[in-house]
Amino acid sequence: MRIGSSRCEIRFDDGFFPTEGFVRQVHPLHVRTLILGDVKPFVDVSIEMTSLPDDVVTLLRELVAREAATPQDHVWISVTHTFSAPHIMPDQILKTEADRAKKQRLQALLMETVRASVQKALGSVGEASLSIRQGESAVVGSRDIELPEGWWIGCSGTGPADRTLTVLNWQVSGHPAAILMHLNVQSSVLDGTGAADGKCVSGDLAGIACAALEAQYPGATVIFMIGAAGDMAPVRRAKGFMPVDDGSFTENDLHEAGIPIAESLGMQLADEVHALLDKPGIPLDGSPQLAEAAVIVPAKKMNRNLHELKPTRDLTWEMDGEGEQPVSIVTLGDLALVGVRPELTYVTDQRIKRESPFRYTLVATLVNGGAKYMADRSCYERFMYEAINSPFAPGAAERLAQSAVTMLQAAAI
Repeated sequence: MRIGSSRCEIRFDDGFFPTEGFVRQVHPLHVRTLILGDVKPFVDVSIEMTSLPDDVVTLLRELVAREAATPQDHVWISVTHTFSAPHIMPDQILKTEADRAKKQRLQALLMETVRASVQKALGSVGEASLSIRQGESAVVGSRDIELPEGWWIGCSGTGPADRTLTVLNWQVSGHPAAILMHLNVQSSVLDGTGAADGKCVSGDLAGIACAALEAQYPGATVIFMIGAAGDMAPVRRAKGFMPVDDGSFTENDLHEAGIPIAESLGMQLADEVHALLDKPGIPLDGSPQLAEAAVIVPAKKMNRNLHELKPTRDLTWEMDGEGEQPVSIVTLGDLALVGVRPELTYVTDQRIKRESPFRYTLVATLVNGGAKYMADRSCYERFMYEAINSPFAPGAAERLAQSAVTMLQAAAI
């Protein structure tokens, strides 16, 4: 199998901070690229940011396609979903010329870093063998907690959690050249905090783990792929509702004291991956095969002001027509990757895996854009955050899951 990979740091220029409440940077942010195949290859570009607007995703896919001489539908632009990174905001919500100028600086920086990463990965293309390993991670759990007012976001929740940690290892002469780890968890330990006077920039859980593994395996590129993490979170967070001894929850903000928590969990995740790599893997073979389709799903109206959202036991969903969502799949022998834009929940993830004809199926979210949460029906019945903060109506996740399963069944023939 022909592969290439690389890592390039997103280097902010002097005077970029403060911005969006970020006052300093505690960990670097990176762009990582994985190229599979020689002619018209599949390219996954992983960016340590929260999300990207559609127009920027389109520009990045066009850029990567040109650089790698491959069709745009062979390109995945994905994010690690760290909340501790600046956003490329839409112009209409930026209030000042200074804000718009800073947005342009960030977008230009990202475009150049992606270009450099792709070029570097192209220069490393060579033959490698692929193997897969799976285990469990202790850094992830359900985030849904029940408060007196209703369900909300926290950690140490009572809902189900798929803690499966999947590691893909491309080796050259017995040494890892590229590692992809897939886990259903948001990289969000430091979400909204990190300093007494604001927020800190960090790759957070995923970025810390990737950097630690790259230090352990010199020359290897380590990519984090976020799974169906709509209702999953790190077992500890620096800000938000925390469990207390009597079984209730209290709202807390640890500020700087949260940074060691992120580093500890990141190193724990790296150790879990390292332990899996020490065990025999199962070989995978074959060239990447790709397919892309669109599914029509029902929509609803939502309150875009996150500060106004709150737990509730009663809410009326206001329907808002239908919309189209892309579904992409990449298969490698017994392995299938399903890429979607919305953040899916445990129930949807489990259905796709259960009904997939492939031995290994990984659901990846925030691929080629973000579309907020797409909750399963049980979330709407309980008025959970994933349903409240969603532009999709009940039934959308079920339609998307069926479309993904149909595509997987066709690809297995």
